[in-house]
Amino acid sequence: MNIRVMKFGGTSLRSEVTRKYAYRHILEAGKYGKVVMVVSAMGRYPDAYATDTLLSMACDSLSKEEKARLVSIGEQVASLKVCSELLEMGICAYAMSFMETGILTDEQYEYANVLELHKESIIKRLKQYDVVIVPGFLGVSKQGRITTLGRGGSDFSAVLFADMLELKEVEIYTDVDGVYDSDPKLHEFALRYDHLSYDEMLNMKSRVLHDRCVEYAKQHHIEICLKGTFSKGAGTLISS
Repeated sequence: MNIRVMKFGGTSLRSEVTRKYAYRHILEAGKYGKVVMVVSAMGRYPDAYATDTLLSMACDSLSKEEKARLVSIGEQVASLKVCSELLEMGICAYAMSFMETGILTDEQYEYANVLELHKESIIKRLKQYDVVIVPGFLGVSKQGRITTLGRGGSDFSAVLFADMLELKEVEIYTDVDGVYDSDPKLHEFALRYDHLSYDEMLNMKSRVLHDRCVEYAKQHHIEICLKGTFSKGAGTLISS
């Protein structure tokens, strides 16, 4: 089975217009095999289901476990919304729940450590559907409680799914078409890197990718291709 793991960030999923760009990439990839689409919560604060918006609803007395349940709503809504729109487009799609995805963690609710990966459920769904949408950022403890993987956790999720499925590459789509030497939104002449090593990416202290994602990819020899949702460019390849 030819499978691609493609992760889309919150700004890529913010609106009906931005999601159409994401779906173009999914449709193109779907010509060549199955797709695992990893999604973040839609938008950024103060968008309704963005992580920070959901967190702003919680008082300080709410426990970490309760906050994890609260912020998990963002990714769950995103996966179901995306699935609904793909189905309307005639795509054979399915949205997995966090309980099905196979990422087992400890109970460090805000920054859970991954203990085990189980691929049986996602393989079953990939045999049934062309596009399987999975909520990023989320895991489940062995006691069945929802956990989160920390800030940038959807990037980390994407690499975990690639490892789970024994793939050597993952595609991560953002509103910027790669890694630059400075913020391209602020600097007109910012230069994009075609290729970076894992260590170079980590040393940049960039907010484009979470360190946990890059470190795991390095340990498991998984290449990360960082691309722009609104671009057809090659992006930046991060590898050894």
